[in-house]
Amino acid sequence: MRNNTKDKTLKNNYIQTYQFLITEYELVKSKAHPTFKYVKDFYKAHATCAQNFLKYYARYKRSKDLKDLLPGKRGPKYLTRRTPKEIEELVLIEREKGCNKFEITSILSPALKDKTPSPSGVYQILKRYGKNRLTKPMQEEKRRIIKEKAGELGHIDCHHLSKDIIAGDKNRYYLVCVIDSCTRVAWAEVVEDIKSISVMFASLRCLNHLTEKFSVKFSEILTDNVLTLESINF
Repeated sequence: MRNNTKDKTLKNNYIQTYQFLITEYELVKSKAHPTFKYVKDFYKAHATCAQNFLKYYARYKRSKDLKDLLPGKRGPKYLTRRTPKEIEELVLIEREKGCNKFEITSILSPALKDKTPSPSGVYQILKRYGKNRLTKPMQEEKRRIIKEKAGELGHIDCHHLSKDIIAGDKNRYYLVCVIDSCTRVAWAEVVEDIKSISVMFASLRCLNHLTEKFSVKFSEILTDNVLTLESINF
């Protein structure tokens, strides 16, 4: 069994020591101390440094609570690094559509940018709200956009490649891919940037190849360039 008596004694000693130091410090600052004329002499005599002492002193002066003279726990305080409620709601909306943590991060990133939660962060949000397992309605919603015939719906997306994929070439390259929702037939083009004009022409080449080689002509295309998937009609 843990002996808390020793801990209590150490805390009392710590508090008494700082109370004494605070009294001495205030006497020095008011130029009423019989021994020390300067604050630096006070720090040197008591083997302490200004940074540590003033941190506890300022905290105690604000609250007048003796507990603030004790060392606090390191690291962030509980609930101070929680994802904002508004972002959690967006994550839950996408989850109801049957999206997994990677899809949710990808869908939210164009709008949220650097505030986008990582896949592991998305998982923690889903776990917190009990949504980490797909329910039957979620699975049905995910299947809703799956088409029955080739060409009913296509998906366009971009993906960056590793810089060291080509030996001696440090340039960044990207893949622009078009995939058919029904047959899963896909065509990808390599581009050097993801500017609108580059992606547009790469997408057109993909569509032309899919039409010529597989006779797949799309009636609708989905892209995730906004917060929710946006339909583009041809």
